[in-house]
Amino acid sequence: MQTAGSEKRMYFLDNLRSFIVLLVVVFHASMAYMPYAPWWWYVLDSQRNAFFNWFVLVNDVFIMPIMFFIAGYFAVKSLAKRGTAHFIRDKITRLIIPWIIGIIFLAPAITYFIYVTRSQTPPEYLYYWFNLFFGKSYQQAHYWFLGVLALFCLILAFIHSRNWIKVTPVKAVKPSSAFFVVFVLAGSAGFFAVNTVVGDYDWLNLKYILVIQPTRVVLYTLYFALGVYACRRQWFIAGYSPRPLRWSVSAIVTGGLFVGGKIGFATHTGFLVLAVNAFLHTLFCLCTVLALLGVFQRWVNSRSYLWRRLAANSYAVYYVHQFAVLSLNYALLSFQAGPFVKFFLSASLAVLISYVICEFAIGRLPMFGGGARGDKISPPTY
Repeated sequence: MQTAGSEKRMYFLDNLRSFIVLLVVVFHASMAYMPYAPWWWYVLDSQRNAFFNWFVLVNDVFIMPIMFFIAGYFAVKSLAKRGTAHFIRDKITRLIIPWIIGIIFLAPAITYFIYVTRSQTPPEYLYYWFNLFFGKSYQQAHYWFLGVLALFCLILAFIHSRNWIKVTPVKAVKPSSAFFVVFVLAGSAGFFAVNTVVGDYDWLNLKYILVIQPTRVVLYTLYFALGVYACRRQWFIAGYSPRPLRWSVSAIVTGGLFVGGKIGFATHTGFLVLAVNAFLHTLFCLCTVLALLGVFQRWVNSRSYLWRRLAANSYAVYYVHQFAVLSLNYALLSFQAGPFVKFFLSASLAVLISYVICEFAIGRLPMFGGGARGDKISPPTY
C-alpha cells in the first residue's frame, strides 16, 4: 500500500459520501408527506401519499450504515497519518464541538417546529428552550450522528493507543463468502436481540448525552468496524472491490424481499416475525452498501469540479440542511399542489439552498474543513 502522503485519493468515496448526504436531505424532505410519519416529526403536511412511506422505509435501511462504513475507512487513514493525539484533537474540533453546539443551540430550533405547526399559540421560544426542550421535548435531531461517530472514533483511538489494533495495512485478502455470511448473521442477531426489548423505530435518550435508535446500534458498530477492516485489508486498492452488477442485482432482490416481508408480516407479531425482519433488514443493507460502493468505484470515481465542491461541503450540508428542509415544508403547508409537487419543491430547493449557504458561508468555518477551494477537498469527517 502506498504511504499516506503519496496515496492516490479515492474520489469515489468522497463522491459516495456526498451522494448519501444529498439523499439524507431528500429523505428528510419526504417525511412531511408520509401517511405513517413518526408522530413527533417536525412538520407534517395534510397532503400525503403512501409512496413516501416506502421511500423512507427503504432508504432508512442503508443510509446511515454507509456513513459509518466510510467513517471507519477514513478514520484509520487519519489515525495512521496524524497519530493518536492529533487524531483526537481533530475529532474534538470537527465532531465534538459541532455536536455540542448542535444539541444545545440548533436542535431546539428544529424541534420548535413541532409546536409552531401544531398550535395556534406556540410557547415563546426562550420559554420553550429553557423549560420544555431540556425536558419532555429533548432530542438531538440529526446531530445524534455526530455524537455516536465521535464515540466510535474515540474508542478506536483508545484501542490503538493500547496496541490492541494496528492502523497500518495488512495483507490484502479478498473476503470469502463465509465472511459476509457471518457479518449478516451477527448483524441479524444483534438487531433481533434488541428488537425483542424495544421497537424497531424507537429512540432512546441516554442521560441527555447520546440519543440512539437501539435496534440499529449493532449495525452501526459493525459497519464502522467493517470500514476499519476494509481500509487495513486494502479494499478498493488491492484487496477487494465489490462487483457492481452482482451486488446491485442482489440489492434489488433482497430489497424486494424486505419490502415483501414488511407487507406480509404487517399484521403479525412474535419472535419469528422479528427474526425474519432482522435478517432481511441486515441482508438488504449489506447488499445495498456493497452495490453502491461497487457502482461508485466503477463509474463515479470522478474529480470533476462539481463533485469536488460537493465533497468539500458535504459535512456542512448535513449539519445545516434541516433548517432549509423544515422551513420549506412549513412554507408549503397551505400550498394546494399535491404531495409530489410539494416534495419536489422542498427537496430540490433544500439541496440548493443548503449547498449555497455552505459553499459561501458555513463551509468556510474550520470545523467544516475551512472551505477548501479548487482541487483541494477538506479531509473526510465521516
